Amino acid sequence: TRAGDLAARYGGEEFMILLPGVGEAAARILAEELRQACLAAAIPHPASSASSLVTISLGVAACMPSVGGTVATLVAKADAALYRAKQEGRNRVC
Repeated sequence: TRAGDLAARYGGEEFMILLPGVGEAAARILAEELRQACLAAAIPHPASSASSLVTISLGVAACMPSVGGTVATLVAKADAALYRAKQEGRNRVC
C-alpha cells in the first residue's frame, strides 16, 4: 500500500514482495497477515494432498544495504526461508 512497495511473480509458482525500509519483524507480521488472508478466502483446492484449501508458504528475509551486499544474497536467504516453510509442513511463515 506504500509507494515503492512491489509485488511480482518470481518464477513459476513463486511471488516476491519487496518492502523497502521495512525490517524483518514487520515483514514477518505482514507475511503472517497475507497467509491468514489467503486461508480466510477459503478457496477450494481439491487436487492438493496438503490441504483442501489454497494456502501459501512464505519465506521472509531482510537486509540493510551495505557495501558488498547483493540482491542475490537477499533472494537466497528468502528462498532458504521459503524452502524451510515448505519442509516444515507448508501454510506457514519462516
